[in-house]
This record gives sequence, structure tokens and C-alpha cells, in this order.
Amino acid sequence: MELAEELWHVSQQAYPKGSPWKKKQFASDLALGHSHYFCERNDEQLLAFLGIHQVCDEIEITNVATCPACHQQGLASRLLTKLLVHAQQTKATQIFLEVRASNLKAQHLYRKFGFDVLAVRKNYYHEPTEDAWVMNLKVGEKDV
Repeated sequence: MELAEELWHVSQQAYPKGSPWKKKQFASDLALGHSHYFCERNDEQLLAFLGIHQVCDEIEITNVATCPACHQQGLASRLLTKLLVHAQQTKATQIFLEVRASNLKAQHLYRKFGFDVLAVRKNYYHEPTEDAWVMNLKVGEKDV
């Protein structure tokens, strides 16, 4: 199975109304030079992933998904740890993300890693319509 299909499959399972991205969107995203995916696998399949876009010294988390059967196993924490190592290696200064206002588990995880709420985007999400919390983490210092 190609990576775009694997990403879509995990995303399809992870979201209550199915994947917000289609297989084609994952394939297009993988082709972008500023896109990168961190993955957690077992011997047989993809279990979880975290997708980013990185432009210069800023990183935006675009997707985080874990197979429901693998929840509470620390996969998302491992993915965030991989991201922080990547941010350090690439001299990134900030990481941004959006998270549903109702997604308390994800918010707790992000806060555990040091993310702070930066702003609220009203009615950002659909099905159901919901606000997004914009969170960020400063991970490095800009060169002066």
C-alpha cells in the first residue's frame, strides 16, 4: 500500500465522520517540498502519523491521526517528540497547529509539550461547526 493510501486509511478510522482529507490530497501533500510526515508503525501497518508543512523557520502541524485501537499507547507523544527533534535539527523557531475547542485530550497533550493558546478561529471546523484553538510552541531562537 502506498503512503498516501495508508495515511488516508488511518485518518479515515481516526475521525468520527471519516477523513477530512481525500487520498488525492494526501498524495498531493506528499509531493510538496515543504511537507513531511512522521509515522509510527508496527510490522504490518501504519498506526499513527503527524503531518507538517515547514516554511523557513516555521512549522505548521497539518494532521495528527491515530488508529482508534492504538489510543492511549503514547503514539502521539512519540510523534510530537520526533517533531521536536526535527524542529531542533532544522532550526525551526515556532510550531503552530489548530485543534477543535472540544478536543480536550489533544489540548492536554499539546499543553504537556509546552504549546500555548495563541488565538481562536471562530467556526473554523465543520461537521459539526466548531471553533479552533490556534496553539503555538516556541522551539528556538531566531538568529539576530
